[in-house]
Amino acid sequence: MAFCKIVDVIYVALPIRPLRAFLIRNHMERCPECQARLLSRAEAGRLFVSSDRVGMPVDLWERISSQAGRGTPVPEAPPNPAGAGWRWAAAMGTAAVVAVTGFWLLREVEKPGFGPGFVGAADRFQIDYVNVGGAPAQTFVYQPQGTDTVFVWATKNP
Repeated sequence: MAFCKIVDVIYVALPIRPLRAFLIRNHMERCPECQARLLSRAEAGRLFVSSDRVGMPVDLWERISSQAGRGTPVPEAPPNPAGAGWRWAAAMGTAAVVAVTGFWLLREVEKPGFGPGFVGAADRFQIDYVNVGGAPAQTFVYQPQGTDTVFVWATKNP
């Protein structure tokens, strides 16, 4: 019986269905206690309903529709005034989070070194001339702080 409990724990721990099926199949084939609790083929066969005992689908639908029409209607619930207060509080909380985040981002943008004109020392390379479509272009150079990577973006002059 202790081995059956170990198998149950392993079954819960295994997330993959084929492994679970393999575990159960092998355990049921080898464990006499679990085999004693299984149904025989004859007992399992008696649980199934044969097609002659089912009846006609039309008869079944007539019984279902007659029973469905007798149900009592569900009264419509009045609006909950407390729910409106919670919705209003959630909307105000969301607005407060958006405002605080916006002010924080604005403060971060105003710090030195955040703007597009900030570029580290340009002692490794130099841009002399850039053409886009055969015309002079405007370039933007960006180098993230703490890295040697430099991004160069060129756009047509208006």
